[in-house]
Amino acid sequence: MEKNREARPALMVALAGVCWSFAGVLSRFTDWSAFSLAGFRSIIAILLLGAMRRSFRPRNTLWNWIGALGVASTSALFMVANRLTSAANAIVLQYAMTAIVILVQIVFFRTQPRKLDVGAAILVMLGVVLCFCQGLSRGRFFGDLVAFASAFTWAVVFLAARMPGVDSLSYAYQGNLLACLFLLYMPFDPAVTASKPVGWLVPLAMGLCLGLGYVCFALGMREKLSPTVAAVVANIEPVLNPMWVLIFLGEAPGMLSFLGAALVLVTVTIYSLLNARDER
Repeated sequence: MEKNREARPALMVALAGVCWSFAGVLSRFTDWSAFSLAGFRSIIAILLLGAMRRSFRPRNTLWNWIGALGVASTSALFMVANRLTSAANAIVLQYAMTAIVILVQIVFFRTQPRKLDVGAAILVMLGVVLCFCQGLSRGRFFGDLVAFASAFTWAVVFLAARMPGVDSLSYAYQGNLLACLFLLYMPFDPAVTASKPVGWLVPLAMGLCLGLGYVCFALGMREKLSPTVAAVVANIEPVLNPMWVLIFLGEAPGMLSFLGAALVLVTVTIYSLLNARDER
C-alpha cells in the first residue's frame, strides 16, 4: 500500500503528460492562429477544472496567481512556437524546464540535489540541445527561441506547487481563466468562421486534452510530489508529442531531434525506476 501511495502522484503527472502530448499534432489540423487556439482551448479547460474544484471563484493568494501567470504564458508561448518551428522542437525545448526547476531549487530554496536529479537534468538538457541544433539547421531559430522561453514559464507552474497557501488545482484553473483573454483576438482571425462548424472540433479536442492534463497534474501535485520528480516524469510529453506527429502526419523529426527525444525518453525511464527504488 505504501508503494502505491508513493507511485500514484507520479503516475498522475505522467498521465498529464500523455494528455498534453496531443496538442502538437492537433494544432496541425486547424488553421486557427496561436492566440485563438490558446484562448478557445482554455474555455474548455476552465469548465473541467472549475467542475473539479466545485467552484468557479478564484483563490486569491499571491502564489496562486503567480502559478496562474505561468500557466497562461506557457499556453500562449507553446502555441506560438508550434506555428514557428517543428512540433518536436516546440515541445522538447519547453522541457528544458526540468533543469530550470532543479537549478531554482538549489539557488533559491537551498535544496541539496541528489546525484540522480543532477544527472537526469544534464542528460535531459543534452537532449534539448540536440533538438535546438536541429532547429538552427532548418532556419527556425526564432521559433526555437520562443519554445525555450516557455521552459521558464513552465518551470513556474511546477515550482508554484511547493509554495505556501497554494492549491495546484486552483492556479491551473486561474491560469486558464487568464488565457481566455486571448479570445479577444478571435474576431480578427480569418480562419475562425461559423460557416465551418467542423473546424471547431479540433480546438475543442485540444481544450479537452489541456483540461484533463491539468486535472491529472493538479491531483498529483496536491499529494506533495517533489517538483523535481514531477518535472522529470512529465518529460513523457515531449517524447509522445513528435510520435503522434509522425504517426498521424508522417512528419519525421530530423536525426538530431530524434536522438534528442530518444535521450529524453531513456533518461526519464531510468530516472523513474531509480527514483522509485530509492523511495522504498
